[in-house]
Amino acid sequence: MKKKRLIFAYHDFLKQGKYNSAHTVLQLLIKKKVVLGLGDDDFEVEKLAYKIGLTVSYGYRYNSTHIYLQE
Repeated sequence: MKKKRLIFAYHDFLKQGKYNSAHTVLQLLIKKKVVLGLGDDDFEVEKLAYKIGLTVSYGYRYNSTHIYLQE
C-alpha cells in the first residue's frame, strides 16, 4: 500500500513540475532508502514520508534525514 501511494506521489510531483522531488521519490522506490538534506525539495519528500507512515530518522546534528521503505 505504501509503495502504491509513493507511485501516485511520484506522478503528482511530475505533474506539478517538481522534478527533484519526483527523482527523490523514485530513488526511494528503487533503493528502499534515501538520505535527504535541508533543501525545500527534500522537505517536501520528508512531509510525504510522514503522511504515508514511512520510517524517518535523523542523522547526527539533524542536518540529514534518512527515510526507509519497509514492506
